[in-house]
Amino acid sequence: MLGLTSVCVFLFSALALAVTSGYSLGALVLLLASMCLVWKRPRLNLQRRDYLLLGTLLLYFGIFTANMLYHGDPARELDMPLRALLAMPVLLLLIAYPPRPAAWWSGLAIGAISGAALASWQFLVLEMYRPQAATSNAIHYGNVSMLLGMLALCGLGWAREQNHRLAWSLLLVAGGLAGILGSVISGSRSGWLVLPACGCLFACHYSKGRGARYLAALLGALLAAFVLAYTLPNSRVPQRVAVAVNDIKQFQDSDNVTTSIGQRMEMWRTAWALSSEHLWLGMGRNGYLAAKQEMADEGKMDKIIKDYTNAHNDYLDALVKRGIIGAMALLALFLVPLTLFARGVRHSAAAAQPYALAGVILCSCYMIFGLTTSSLTLNIGIIMLVFPMVILWAMLRRQEQTA
Repeated sequence: MLGLTSVCVFLFSALALAVTSGYSLGALVLLLASMCLVWKRPRLNLQRRDYLLLGTLLLYFGIFTANMLYHGDPARELDMPLRALLAMPVLLLLIAYPPRPAAWWSGLAIGAISGAALASWQFLVLEMYRPQAATSNAIHYGNVSMLLGMLALCGLGWAREQNHRLAWSLLLVAGGLAGILGSVISGSRSGWLVLPACGCLFACHYSKGRGARYLAALLGALLAAFVLAYTLPNSRVPQRVAVAVNDIKQFQDSDNVTTSIGQRMEMWRTAWALSSEHLWLGMGRNGYLAAKQEMADEGKMDKIIKDYTNAHNDYLDALVKRGIIGAMALLALFLVPLTLFARGVRHSAAAAQPYALAGVILCSCYMIFGLTTSSLTLNIGIIMLVFPMVILWAMLRRQEQTA
């Protein structure tokens, strides 16, 4: 079983961006493998922290499902929160049969590199303006590419302890750079927002016990990377930043909602206005779309955004559809695991630190992604949150036990 879980964990990340629905393949095999728990019945020795994580996944699914039934929304709305429920048996499987660390870290690096290679081919050869690798959307490709890159960099502490530490370090650094490259050429600005946050987390973590000079050097290297990305010939960064600034100015000056950011701001304004009418339980998907249509007919909202099914913001989307209760469930999905992983960063042994740091990075990235897009309304979004979450938690637990 250890070999099977290792292969599945490797494939989960390695195929995520270069193969259509590749992120689903490893997740599906892990889910099928978890059925063995029914007859093998291994001793899990679950701790209070494990129950907290399991309870958080169940809470998100339960509140989402209850709200959907209350509002009479279509059954297909159950598809996304169901992933959180399906991650629960996978967590139990991985606690019982934790995968080999090399499978996880190599899968991350290869996934980021292969995705960036495919996106670069689309960009340079096919001249695709917004490359998306094997995904269906450039925004989510850029976000997941950045996520894989940042997670790969978390493994440098593990790589230093391996026999072939130079080779492992080079692979993980290449994965980190490829993840950033993929995000940059995708033009997905929401992914770029996580880079300074992750950079500060890395700088603080890797400078522990090494003094302020080491921290200053890491922050300086981070700043140099920003400048390089902005000044490289044919870089997408200055162009996309200039477009964003211009979009914001047009919205402020003349309420122009024909631009990308203008449409987002109109969606956010509309969702916020509607959420106040159904504060606790929200209005459901159907109610949200019907209210938008009514506002458009009355001239209270621009018709250009009436067909969007989400608010392009995870927090506002949860608030308007599922109310304060739904928004609290979403925050719990981010903050409970973040707290558990952060505690691991502070108190776990050195061998467990890379997994704890990666868990903090994972939750932090999704909290930032959710500010400008509805990540959890797509299959790739929810899967790339909950499955890495349970993989990292199981591996963290394993390292704590063997330390």
